[in-house]
Amino acid sequence: METTEASRLREPLFNWRRLLLARESSVVIVLVLLCVALIFSPARDTFYSRQNIQNMLLQIALLAIFSIGETLVIITAGIDLSLGSLIAFSGMVLAMTATHLPPTIAVPTAIVVALAVSLLIGAVHALLIGKLRLPAFVVTLASLTILRSQAQLMNGQLPVPISKYPFLINLANGQLFKGTFFAVPIPAVLLLIIAIAAHFILTRTRIGRYIYSLGGNEQATRLSGVNILGVLLFAYCASAFLGGVAGILYAGYGQQGDPQNGLGYELNAVAAAVIGGANLMGGEGSVIGTVLGACLLQMILSAINLTINNPTLWQGTVVGGVLLVAVLVTAIQQRKNRS
Repeated sequence: METTEASRLREPLFNWRRLLLARESSVVIVLVLLCVALIFSPARDTFYSRQNIQNMLLQIALLAIFSIGETLVIITAGIDLSLGSLIAFSGMVLAMTATHLPPTIAVPTAIVVALAVSLLIGAVHALLIGKLRLPAFVVTLASLTILRSQAQLMNGQLPVPISKYPFLINLANGQLFKGTFFAVPIPAVLLLIIAIAAHFILTRTRIGRYIYSLGGNEQATRLSGVNILGVLLFAYCASAFLGGVAGILYAGYGQQGDPQNGLGYELNAVAAAVIGGANLMGGEGSVIGTVLGACLLQMILSAINLTINNPTLWQGTVVGGVLLVAVLVTAIQQRKNRS
């Protein structure tokens, strides 16, 4: 008889039939309904303008990139609350490194240093959680405050301009096929590459299987001989690495390393993952769902910006409310499945 593992490996990389029956399909339906509803909104002309669509694609890509890392951690039954501060910290590391190096090596060296520091932070998280058995909530909450403080201390709470490095600016603000109807922000292309790679890892590799197994039943996973610390190192390093990538892109987007970047973005990452079907108890989640969740969350925020006075004051309410609804829906689905 064919083994379950062999059967799984023979499945297509994107099992569309399964997706249509899963949480992702519900997000797609809500996205379609939202798009239809906005057609009848007074803000429809602005919302569906080419400029706004391009900006939404950019914002969705920036959000989804670090939300994918958050998803990997959530599937292991952990959480990474440091991502917002890590975005600011890695952006400041990028800017400070670039400004203190000769122009010929400034950009590539600064990118490598920012990503290496991000990986180191992820490794520290994993070691504290996996080796010392500290709660992920406490470890990453502590990092949230430490990294934000360090980002502010780097340059006396002042931003560090990087406008003289056009590669970094173009990386975040540039477009493929610029000037045409098919113009696509470069971060959206980076998101596509990252999403395909992460989806492949989760669905087609041993480490991906271990990530789900760890979140589903840690004790059984440990007894089966899996290196739990190794799995946690992969998940938290991947989360921090993608947070570092987002930090570089946000610095390029604003043309400066800014210690105030990423405020509250850790909640956005959790919301995008949970909207897309990730279970905060672990063992469930998908890259496709997270990308769809980021699309829905960003579309809602964009609609608010165009239809409500003082939209920034409402964003926290909306993100928190959407997250609460997503968690409630997940809880209802779990009770229904158990009954």
